[in-house]
Amino acid sequence: MVVYNVHPVNPQRRFIEAAAHALANDGSIAVYPTDSVYGVGACVTNPKGIEKIAKILDKDKERLFSFICSDFSQISRYVKLSNSNYRLMKRYLPGPYTFILNATNLVPKRIAPKRKTVGIRMPDCAALLELVKLLGEPIANTSVNLEGADANDPGAIKHAVQHNVDIMLDIGPIDNPEPSTIVDLTADDPVLIRLGKGPWEEYTE
Repeated sequence: MVVYNVHPVNPQRRFIEAAAHALANDGSIAVYPTDSVYGVGACVTNPKGIEKIAKILDKDKERLFSFICSDFSQISRYVKLSNSNYRLMKRYLPGPYTFILNATNLVPKRIAPKRKTVGIRMPDCAALLELVKLLGEPIANTSVNLEGADANDPGAIKHAVQHNVDIMLDIGPIDNPEPSTIVDLTADDPVLIRLGKGPWEEYTE
């Protein structure tokens, strides 16, 4: 596993480019910071990588992964984004939120053949957003959740995943680690599924 010690505010371009090249061209799996906890993922067009992560974490890959996107243009390719949902999400993103929306046909069937919805994330994390922007496609993401590896302890994570993951972007511990807030936007009104790190105010159009 190659570890890049990345500056949390001004990430070194050469490290992000190297990670993007490995993810896009070598089918690599990466561990990276978000604005909530550390995550692990692969390009959404890398079903073998997604399956490997699901096996590592012993989870159901059909319900496991959110999509990390770099901007709303990218988001709108993978989910059906109404004007009202766009305005709502603009209030909260980038930030520690996962928004569940109805998926478009671009959500890869080989990753989740039964998926009709997908969780969308745009974390407030400079290194991760730059990485996804360079990739030109989302990262299929889940939090690092392994026995003996605190999802906010880079040292413990390195030790736990070193034989299964190809790349790690390390910015050190994340401030106030907590899971993202999850909001379902598939119905007429937003539904709070889980209150996490991101504060949520009841929203009405």
